[in-house]
Amino acid sequence: MTDPSAESVPPLPQEGKSHSAGGPTAGRSDNIDLLKALFLGAALTGLFYEVFPVPFIESGRLLALFDNRVSEVITGMTFWSLFILLFKYRRHRGQLRAQWAFGTRPVQAVFGSGIYARDVEDVLEKLRRELRGLKLKRFENSVIFRRVHRLLRYIRGVPKKESLNELLDYQAQIEVKRLETSYTILQVFIWAIPILGFIGTVLGIGQAVSEFSIFIQTAEGGAQFGTQMRTALGGVTSGLAVAFNTTFLALVLVIPVMILTSFLHKNEEELLLEIEEYFIEELLPLLHITHSSDTVTENFDEHMHRILQLSNTWLGQFEPLVEQLSQRLEMVNHQIGGIQPVVQDFTDRLLEHRQGEPPPPPEEPPRRPPRRARADPGLDGE
Repeated sequence: MTDPSAESVPPLPQEGKSHSAGGPTAGRSDNIDLLKALFLGAALTGLFYEVFPVPFIESGRLLALFDNRVSEVITGMTFWSLFILLFKYRRHRGQLRAQWAFGTRPVQAVFGSGIYARDVEDVLEKLRRELRGLKLKRFENSVIFRRVHRLLRYIRGVPKKESLNELLDYQAQIEVKRLETSYTILQVFIWAIPILGFIGTVLGIGQAVSEFSIFIQTAEGGAQFGTQMRTALGGVTSGLAVAFNTTFLALVLVIPVMILTSFLHKNEEELLLEIEEYFIEELLPLLHITHSSDTVTENFDEHMHRILQLSNTWLGQFEPLVEQLSQRLEMVNHQIGGIQPVVQDFTDRLLEHRQGEPPPPPEEPPRRPPRRARADPGLDGE
């Protein structure tokens, strides 16, 4: 559970061009390695055919294996594949060094005190500093750093446990897909080299059939028939030699490419599995994140903390005004205290003056008019 006094999470900054964005950088690196391998493969093929060892091969059998255009293409494609494997192996060694660096004590000490959402940027900065201290080159393009970077920035923006497993699965699928995509060109070469051998077989057989057809059309009887037969058979055997030699060369050269590709692919898959184990067993227990049910409580505490900070700020701004108002009230009280004796003396004099005057005569009550006597009816009749 995160610390309730954690600060609010600011908006995520834009990803840098090399800050573990990973996808575009890794794709560019693959394309650059592919072009480098093509250039080196073409140069080595030209060197092989022009300088060493084809011109100095004494065995006619070995010379026949390489001495045709299809064999040149097969050889060049094989060299291209081997250079691609060389560059991939170098990158794999870099991935292994990055994984080793995350197991060292300095890097483990960065995560040792736990990882809170509010401290993500500080943790990433310390991690970069320690990896640079280990003399690790291009570590930001490594799989393990890329995944750690994405995970920490994710929990900084969405600190919930429920979505963390989905994020890890999604990252694992991305890395597996990227691994499979990086081997696409090698799989094409492993398929294309034997196909080129079969193409050479078809061309050789076609050449043999063409030579024998020419012999049949131009054959003459007599003493020259034997010479023509030997010439035609030489062309037929030459075509068959091209057919079988190109197939043999393609099948032989594709074997080391297949073996090295499978070996390297297996090692990279094992590396991804070890990285998954590192995240599950070592990194996840150090993440201090909350369930979604606790988010409301944390947000309430966070807003209350903001309100208190805002109240303190306003109190600090109103404090000088309150002090000035207190001083003015004191001055008014002092002035009222000075006027009070004068008012009291005036009131006393006014009361004494009223007490010395004779009291006014009491007012007589208003007289009622006399009642008129009623006439006696007996007297009226006398």
